Amino acid sequence: MRSARKSALVGTTVAALVVVLSGCAVSANRTTSPEGLARVVADSLEKSVGQRPEVDCGDDSIDLQDGNVVHCDVNTAGFDTKYDATVEIGDVDGSKYSVDVQVADTPEE
Repeated sequence: MRSARKSALVGTTVAALVVVLSGCAVSANRTTSPEGLARVVADSLEKSVGQRPEVDCGDDSIDLQDGNVVHCDVNTAGFDTKYDATVEIGDVDGSKYSVDVQVADTPEE
């Protein structure tokens, strides 16, 4: 009788642990550092305009989720004028992703 109780207790504990762990796996998002996103944004802008800008995407980790929008500051090296860049993350596949970058026409105040 003792081993039947012990087996039932172990089975219940394992089942509870599986539920808890599966809940964590579903809600956990991959992230990238703001510096990592800034490099991807700078690469994209350099490819499209022919000059590599300085990019600052803040201090917080960024969730890699399709449709996630992040605002970064963009400026030309050597100049203090900053522009807001709206960066939409897409095509997320693990730690790989693409960005769609739209830079504002007027500088930030």
